[in-house]
Amino acid sequence: MKKNGFLITLASPSGGGKSTICKQLMNKVNNLKYSISWTTRAIRVNEEDGKDYFFTSIEDFKEKQKKNFFLESANVHDNWYGTSYEFIDNCLKNEEILLLDIDVQGVEQIRKQSYNIVSIFILPPTESELRERLINRKTDSKETIKKRLSNAKTEIKYLPKYDYLVINDTIENAVNNIISIINAEKLKVERYIEPIKSFYNQRSNNEY
Repeated sequence: MKKNGFLITLASPSGGGKSTICKQLMNKVNNLKYSISWTTRAIRVNEEDGKDYFFTSIEDFKEKQKKNFFLESANVHDNWYGTSYEFIDNCLKNEEILLLDIDVQGVEQIRKQSYNIVSIFILPPTESELRERLINRKTDSKETIKKRLSNAKTEIKYLPKYDYLVINDTIENAVNNIISIINAEKLKVERYIEPIKSFYNQRSNNEY
């Protein structure tokens, strides 16, 4: 009766809290699978290859692009990121709901294809809050932070194209709001295959 799964795309400026939100969603939502992206950036402390990302070289990434390996790929903050077709298609065939933590460029590429996506944009309450979060995480230089804030102005311009906006004032509120969105999306009529026909085909033999 149910159709195959669908894609939940989360996008936000760097420092918007996507990674933390994704981790909590994975612990709280049943039948939700995290889409592991490929990247050329250096691995960070506490990250695991094959769990957080598939880490690879620029040469290997470029070769995969030539072979049409990626559903979407983009250069973000001087590093390449991409999502493989095979991973996505296999999950959808298993009727899983896929969570994609990707850049606005990636979301735009997926929009142009025939995938059923639910797009969510995450923002801190204010620009100054975003700046403070980037500074406090202590992983970037001043120049990198400046670049990320500059990129945020471009990324926010895509906001009107999204289905939902979630303000990340606290992680708990943001996660709960996204769970509400996912639960509502699961119940959409379009997620079912011929629901009326299916309902009437379930009559008992004693029915008159």
